Amino acid sequence: MAINPKRNFNPHPPNWASDSLSEFIETAHQNIFATFVNFKPAFTRLQKIDEAFRKAIDYLHNTREWFVVFFILKAHSAYLGGARLSTSGQTREAFMVLRGCLEAALYGFYFHRNPKKVEMWMRRHDSEKSKKAVRNEFVIGKMLALLENEAPKAGKIMRELYERTIDYGAHPNEMGLTSNLRKSSQGSAIRFDLNYLAGDTISTRLCLKTNAQVGFCALIVFKEVFRERFDIMGLTDEITKLGRGL
Repeated sequence: MAINPKRNFNPHPPNWASDSLSEFIETAHQNIFATFVNFKPAFTRLQKIDEAFRKAIDYLHNTREWFVVFFILKAHSAYLGGARLSTSGQTREAFMVLRGCLEAALYGFYFHRNPKKVEMWMRRHDSEKSKKAVRNEFVIGKMLALLENEAPKAGKIMRELYERTIDYGAHPNEMGLTSNLRKSSQGSAIRFDLNYLAGDTISTRLCLKTNAQVGFCALIVFKEVFRERFDIMGLTDEITKLGRGL
């Protein structure tokens, strides 16, 4: 895992927030501060799940399942991206990224059970035939079914969350649109506004909770892959505790 080192930046560089893009980014950034203060239990849960990811990654040095480690890294990165979006109020966009977190966990589990498929996946761009083979092999429904068959609890949680991310933003579906749509009228005129940044709304609360649930789900999927290491280091019990109340 490589994270860029911390740097000391001036809070507001020259001309920051003087255009529509940087103004939007600044507003989103301020929303993260508000979430940190006003949704402290939800934020703390996200922090603890992040810590569990980092511990898991640290425990996986020299593992035989080295290729699967790439996918726990990818899942963690997507989890962090989702956290940044969900805490800023970009709820629909957060669901897109959180779907990616779930998919990374699914791929990791699938490669764990089918290590011979790694070469096929790596050769995706060798030819059109190779690309077609990968598309036919790596189907979400197929991978979900494998997880449900071999780890029913994790599979059930994964399917429910995967469908929710699609419903609320990962695909352009009805709930993803209407959950942040506001209707108003002035005389005979009707106006619709789409909130790019949700405030203290049901949509925000659902997104923050889903963010935590997705992180937890990814961790229990990887627990199926690295069970012995997780058990030895006490991470299995820690992950179980994180799931209480979710």
